Amino acid sequence: MSERYNRQLLIKHWNQEKIKQSTVSLVGLGALGSVAAASLAMAGVGTLILIDMDTIELSNLNRQLFYRAGDIGKPKVKVSAQIIQELNSEVNVIELFMPIEKAPRHVLEASNVILDGLDTFQTRRWVNSFTVGANIPLISGGMFSFLGNLQVVIPQKTPCLECQSLIPEEKLQKACTPFGDMRKENQSDEDNDEYIPYVSSVSFVIGGLMAQEALKILLELPPLENYLFWDGEAGIFTPVPLERREDCIVCSPRYQLQAIPIRSPTDQQISDFMTQLRYSFNLSSEMALLHQTQKITLSEEKVGDILESGAIFRIVDPTLSAPLKFVINLD
Repeated sequence: MSERYNRQLLIKHWNQEKIKQSTVSLVGLGALGSVAAASLAMAGVGTLILIDMDTIELSNLNRQLFYRAGDIGKPKVKVSAQIIQELNSEVNVIELFMPIEKAPRHVLEASNVILDGLDTFQTRRWVNSFTVGANIPLISGGMFSFLGNLQVVIPQKTPCLECQSLIPEEKLQKACTPFGDMRKENQSDEDNDEYIPYVSSVSFVIGGLMAQEALKILLELPPLENYLFWDGEAGIFTPVPLERREDCIVCSPRYQLQAIPIRSPTDQQISDFMTQLRYSFNLSSEMALLHQTQKITLSEEKVGDILESGAIFRIVDPTLSAPLKFVINLD
């Protein structure tokens, strides 16, 4: 082992045995995920969990490290696993060809850190919610044209993705970058990934930094504290300070222990109340309201006919890994 890793063993505070005993999950094996996976495999991370439901397309080949023309149509996790084994046969690879929302919880919870290289708002938000609830560090990266970004989330210590305004509203953009207005100008009405500008050089910068932050966490070194923005055209890194929100619906200690307070007029229609919840907390159109195990559907009934002041109800939303708990006060 010392010969393969002898150069990194020269690094102060390096602990190869700790790296070998670690498990890292990579959600999304595209441009960022493939670069990060390669770096972690070469560093000797013991177990890599690969999670992706996509197959390889021709448009992936300009920036996604692992794939070749002959791989088109194959699952990304399958091809990625083969390449990782070629890079380092000592690495144990677990393939999950499925949406992360359907991945076995006990497998995900075995992770020491999770890397998110996703390109959809809904899934990225779900991963953030899951990692905070499971107390697993999250490294989230994004790219757009010559631009890139990186954030490290340490549950209960740093802001999560939900805390800050860089999380977009669902219909404004895909979630792998904070550049909503730019995306709107460059995307077609179909909002398809093939219309979003990407270049491989940015994926190597941001994907490499994601792997580096993962190794720092595994080695118990201080991680990145700020949101990091990379302007590749100007050649400038810009750190952006972030703060935890005391009212964050995902990571706030107050809301994790207590119900989120919400007010409503007694005579407000349930349909309007659901709209209020959706826009107040940036929830999806697929959200459902549960009260005493019963699902309350959109209707012309009044809130006061269904819920009494002080009642507890829950919102189940596919963009969050756990229900949100609310307490209602009627006016």
